Amino acid sequence: MKKIFFIIFAILFLTGCSSGNNNAENKIVAQINKYKMTTDDLRYQLKNAPYDEIASLKTENGRKRYLDGLIEKEVLLQAAQRQGIDREKDFMKSIENYWEQALLKIFLERKSKEISSLIHVYDNEIEEYYKSSGEGLPFSKVKNEIRGIIKQNKETEAMTAWIDELKKRSYIKVNRKTLESLAAE
Repeated sequence: MKKIFFIIFAILFLTGCSSGNNNAENKIVAQINKYKMTTDDLRYQLKNAPYDEIASLKTENGRKRYLDGLIEKEVLLQAAQRQGIDREKDFMKSIENYWEQALLKIFLERKSKEISSLIHVYDNEIEEYYKSSGEGLPFSKVKNEIRGIIKQNKETEAMTAWIDELKKRSYIKVNRKTLESLAAE
């Protein structure tokens, strides 16, 4: 049975990803109980394989170990679900925390790119920074580094100002008594 999985996996891996998303092409690679791992599922996993595993995916043994790992992960997930862990409060809170962090990360990365595209550093700013820093190296050797420092500082200031503006436009009320009672605990 493992040989069949390996052969299918090897064929998929060697042929690469197809550009279409045709359901006829989305065949089942492996079935673990009721879960059916499709070619799309496997392609996604391969695309998002950890960096340290990419080199091993070029060998037969590496691909087999990777597929075995995916199957083992699915078996463990199903066991955890059968025990109801996926419905426990701690698990749900953990998912909520992860969701919040992922959402914030993507949101702030996008805003950071937007701000970065609007920031300009002018030669006179670089010269002023150089003169006030007391840098001993020649200006031509540190000009680009200084440009980067100034740009980063401007981006940080712009991001802080943007967050402050969001807070100003929001209704925020802090219950000081409740806060103080928590501090006393």
